[in-house]
Formats: sequence, structure tokens, C-alpha cells
Amino acid sequence: MKLTKILAVLWAVAAMVFTAGCKDDPETEGPGTDPGPGPGPVENLPPGTFSFAPNQVAGSPWYQPEGKPINGHLDESFGNAALWPGLIANLKESDGYFSLFAAEVGHMSTETGLIPLLKEEGIRLSVEMPGFTQCISGTDLGEAELNGKAVGGTDNIFRRIFLISNPTDRPDPDGKGWFYSNDRKDVVPDQILFDERMPNLCPEFDPEKLAYTEGTWEERKNAARRNNFCMYYGMEFNDLLARLRQDYVDFLKVAKAKWGDRMPEIGIHWNVIAGWEWRDENGIDDVNSMYPNYLKTPENFWHMALAYPQYNSVEYCNMLIDDLDAAGFKPTTVLFDVDWIYSVPYLTEVLMRHKAELKARGVQMGINIVEASPSLGELQELWYDGRTLAIRNGASGNKNVCYENTVTAIMQFLVGSGIYEDGMQIRVTSWTGRPEETGAEVNENREGSMAHAANEVYRIMKSK
Repeated sequence: MKLTKILAVLWAVAAMVFTAGCKDDPETEGPGTDPGPGPGPVENLPPGTFSFAPNQVAGSPWYQPEGKPINGHLDESFGNAALWPGLIANLKESDGYFSLFAAEVGHMSTETGLIPLLKEEGIRLSVEMPGFTQCISGTDLGEAELNGKAVGGTDNIFRRIFLISNPTDRPDPDGKGWFYSNDRKDVVPDQILFDERMPNLCPEFDPEKLAYTEGTWEERKNAARRNNFCMYYGMEFNDLLARLRQDYVDFLKVAKAKWGDRMPEIGIHWNVIAGWEWRDENGIDDVNSMYPNYLKTPENFWHMALAYPQYNSVEYCNMLIDDLDAAGFKPTTVLFDVDWIYSVPYLTEVLMRHKAELKARGVQMGINIVEASPSLGELQELWYDGRTLAIRNGASGNKNVCYENTVTAIMQFLVGSGIYEDGMQIRVTSWTGRPEETGAEVNENREGSMAHAANEVYRIMKSK
């Protein structure tokens, strides 16, 4: 499966939909004047050290596995403060964030439920921007996601990509964008969080053609390069990376025009995966230059990240931060999405390199603590043996408990390996149907509940 598809599925399954009826016609009422939760950025708060992103979110059919909603809407679960008072206290203590996917905002009320609860407790609202994996320019994405404008005047991405067309359970985001609530009010988040754009939109290479095509190295690469849907293809690799970095800047210019002095903090997701090595044309060039016969064996391509890792993704992240800083949009946090199953030594080295570079740039390092699926089965879990992470079958036979054991093991590893240090942001989240819980099942006193798991991760953080 292509990397873009894999990552899309991971994020897609994380946000499930459950109808929360809305009988008013969204086209008959204009935007409200409620400024929404916040404003963290106006108060110049430092970045929080803990955040929570439950998979209770709903959004649209695009997020549903096989079209089946799981776990309901946030107002029906985390809108009830009595279910998670300890986690609320932990988020307040850490100046933390409650994260949700942008498509969920349209299912929420600004008068009752989660949004006023967060505002009352002083917990910042972080919203994931789901469109950034799409090959649409940063300006067009910003106008579409923030203002609801059709791309090119005709392409309604809410209908074509997210499958929301004249919904009955939420306002139609066409003409409004994501930040428009179920009670017809504008919502201003405290943070916007970009999904990964790179390496999703970089070309792939066919190892067979790279190995067996006759001719020069450039001829072999050109034959092996597999472009998919992105209009930017045809650019030289470094020009492509520069174009993708500029998309962040262009999107944020639209955001600044929309929100002005209420401009949210900026967070960025960044991959720690072997796929970076496989799509990094500069790194592939360097491997071939050092070892001209290595990539003449197709299988070696997939071992390249272990045998001859180049770690150029760290520098590409630095370049993005520097470009954003130069444009006046310095991110507060880079959150790393880690393939916990691939190779613990590889991911450790990458995270350590990022740690040093972010510290030099004055940007907070964050790590997503997730359940490592789909590599894990529902009844499998990770555990920490004091040295590394390993897979085992969950003795509990309960997939929610397996989820909790996995995220706590990852946190134990981060502490034990020296990757984690005070001041980093730990973000407990889920990208799949684990844990499965609806309504009052989110109770933090129930082992395997996501709120319970998050409190356990926080306990490990604080015991360092």
C-alpha cells in the first residue's frame, strides 16, 4: 500500500462519526460572533507539555472504517466533566491541549458540551487540519479549510474528499470551512496542527526498475520514479521540497488574514518512518554514490534505511521550521509520528537528532504516543523490557487494555532511553478503533478507557 494511503487510513480510522441530529438549515443562518475557546496565543502562553487527542471524533464518512461509525461524538462523552476529572486536572497542570479533528467541530456546540468545558477549565483547544495530505496548494487549502471556498472555483473538497454534502447532522462546511459549530458559531482554536505533507507528496521509486534498468544512474532513477496524483511532480526533488514548504507559509497567510491577532499557535506533525529514506531522492543518490552496486539488488532498497540511513529528514524538518520562522510563522511544537514497530535503534537515532536540532531552534519537541497499529493486532500490545519495545499477545484479551498497555510501554521506553526530557510535549492519541468506547464508557476509572490510559502516561512522565 502506498505511504500516502497508509497514513490516510491511520488518520482516517482515528476519527469516527456518529450522528448528532441538527434540524436547522445550515444555509439559512450566517456565521455567529462567539469568538470560541481560547485565546492561548494572545496571552503568549508557553507550549503545553501534555495533550490528549481521543478517537471519539466523528467528522465525516471519510473517517469511518467501512462506513461504520465508532465511538460517537465528543460532546456525548468528553463533554461530561464528571467522567474525566483527573485528566482535566493533568491537562490544566501541564498547560495542556485537548486535540480534535477539524471535521468534528461542526458536530459540537459552543453553548454546552466540550467547548465551553475547555474554556471554563482553561484547557487549550488544538485542531487537526486533515486536508494537508492532499495535493492542493497551500493557499487553496487555506481558503477551503478555513473559509469554505471551492478550489479553483468549482472543486468542493468537502464533497469530493470528505464526503460531506448537504449533511443533516451538522452545518455544511461549504462556504464556511471547518471552524463553524453545530449551533452556527465561529470557533477560534488555540492551536492549528498540520498533518504530514512530506514525505506523502514526494515520489516513490520502483526497486525493480531501479535495479535492472540499463543506462546511467539518472536514467535508472527516471525509469523507477513513480509519481502518483500530485501536480507538483516534474520538479527537481529539492524544488519540490521547497514548494511543499511554501504551502505551509501560504496556508498560514490565509489563517492570519482570517484570525488576525487571534492567530492560533502552530503545530506540525512530522514522520519518523523508514519511508523517509525510501522517498528521499537526495539520500538515495548518496547511497548509490557511496555503494554503486548496492541498489542493483531490488531487495536492498527496502533494507537501505537500516544498512545506510541518511537521516536527511531531520534537515528537511529544520528547513521547514526556518522557512516558517522567516515568514513570521514560527511553530511552537513539532509532534513526531513514530513507527514504533519498524526499528527501535533507527527511530531512537532519528528522535535524538531531532531533539538536538529543535532545541537549537527554540522549538518544542512533541511525541505522539499511539497504539502502533495497524502493525499490531487488536489483541496484541507493545511492552518495555527495560531496554527496548517488543510485541506480545495481550494476556487480558481486551483490546482496550492492550491499547493502554501499549501507550504506557512507549512512554516507559521514552523515559528509559533518555529521549524524553522535561519540557517536551507528550500527546496521547489513537489512530484506530482502539480503544472502543462510547458515551459514559470514557470514564477514567475504567482500565482501558483512553482517559485512564492518558492518566497512566502522565503518571510515568511525572515520575521521571
